[in-house]
Amino acid sequence: MNNMMGAAALALLLAACGGGGGNPGAASGPTPPLSTGGNLDAYVGTWTSACAAHALDTAVIQRPAGSATTLTIGVTTNYYANTTCTGDVIATQTWSADTTATYVGTTASSITPGAGLAAIAASVDKVTTQVPQRSVTLAGTFVSHKIIDGQPNWCIDYAGGAVCVPDQIYAAGAAPFDGLSVQGTELYEVKSNGSNFDAVEHFTKR
Repeated sequence: MNNMMGAAALALLLAACGGGGGNPGAASGPTPPLSTGGNLDAYVGTWTSACAAHALDTAVIQRPAGSATTLTIGVTTNYYANTTCTGDVIATQTWSADTTATYVGTTASSITPGAGLAAIAASVDKVTTQVPQRSVTLAGTFVSHKIIDGQPNWCIDYAGGAVCVPDQIYAAGAAPFDGLSVQGTELYEVKSNGSNFDAVEHFTKR
């Protein structure tokens, strides 16, 4: 397998999974007080990530009926033959269940959008997350099912190599973010770093 593509696939898998282990981070320094006035309706809708290594994530966020504090987040990944994510979709990755984010309070803080970027002031809705036990499926004209080191994999075959995702049951756990923030048409999934927050995923409203 092409090493660069393999690394990209792993990063995309974790992003799409909304999991990866670990509990939401707890601030080790002074933390601004939480309020209880979060507006979860601001997150409802369809959001799209930037293109990364042939792949584009689409997150659909919904409010479950009867819950005032919960969001569900379902992520679908579309793969393209080219690295600019244009043209025909050659593979689509879906999960059998969604991530749940439960609102616990709002804090005034700042977000670092990415490496080398300046922090921005933001209101962050802190959440606890739960990724249920689930499976992954890939479908499309460029998808094959292979056994690699005794493990079944879904593979997307490109001209220069393949990107593979293990076909297995993924254990339940926490997602790799503990906060959400909307800045205009931009959505950030964020993780506490002890004093403020780092963005772990960035989407734009469709």
